[in-house]
Amino acid sequence: MVVTATQITPLVAIVAGVLILIVPRLLNYIVAIYLIFVGFMELNQTHHWVHFGMAVQAMHSVAALVAGGLPTV
Repeated sequence: MVVTATQITPLVAIVAGVLILIVPRLLNYIVAIYLIFVGFMELNQTHHWVHFGMAVQAMHSVAALVAGGLPTV
């Protein structure tokens, strides 16, 4: 199973919202961490510092070889 940003974003928003309601002083830290994370992900889409797709493709190829078949491209 591959978890993408579209699946993580709502969960992070819910957790952050609950934490802010419980401990309002966390608001500054939660917003700062969120902004840093989103900024890094946006820059990564532009400059491709981290290639998650290549790792996933390699795992699928290994799984296909272990299963006895050749990986299809």
